[in-house]
Amino acid sequence: MSRSWDLGLDYKQVYRMILAKVKEHLARRAFASYCYACVLLIQLRNGSRVSEAVDAAIKFSDQRSNEVYVRVRKRRDGYERLMILPEELKIQDIAVCREILSRGNAILRVKVYAKKILRINTHSLRYARITHMLRNNISPSIVAKITGHKKLDYILTYTQIKTAEEALKNIK
Repeated sequence: MSRSWDLGLDYKQVYRMILAKVKEHLARRAFASYCYACVLLIQLRNGSRVSEAVDAAIKFSDQRSNEVYVRVRKRRDGYERLMILPEELKIQDIAVCREILSRGNAILRVKVYAKKILRINTHSLRYARITHMLRNNISPSIVAKITGHKKLDYILTYTQIKTAEEALKNIK
């Protein structure tokens, strides 16, 4: 089954790749690219949508906190989910992103950065984290709470597809 949002990315490998870009951009003082890479690292760490990661980056700066709550964009009930600042990022470093991410079209700019520089789509980061959590035996109901899914059905379907594909690959 072809799913454009799930590129089968390995969570740990892509985390290291994005972190390397964060460090590279900061060293070159390429602040816009640095901010976009930070957003992607936040997104991956939290299994969020890119829009939620942009909101979180701004809130980390505003609230000077490593933990913030952001509204889940796809939900109409006002549900907010916890977002954690990756330990490699410091609040004072992310503060430079406040102005860059507050400008219009920040979400689009992060998506374009991900596609052009990393050759990935941002939603695949969400599913890399979901897959990572499921492979580490975190129950689908907890994964749904972490990721802000209102209904467990989607996580269960995703889990069943992944489990079935892995079982098929391992059958001799």
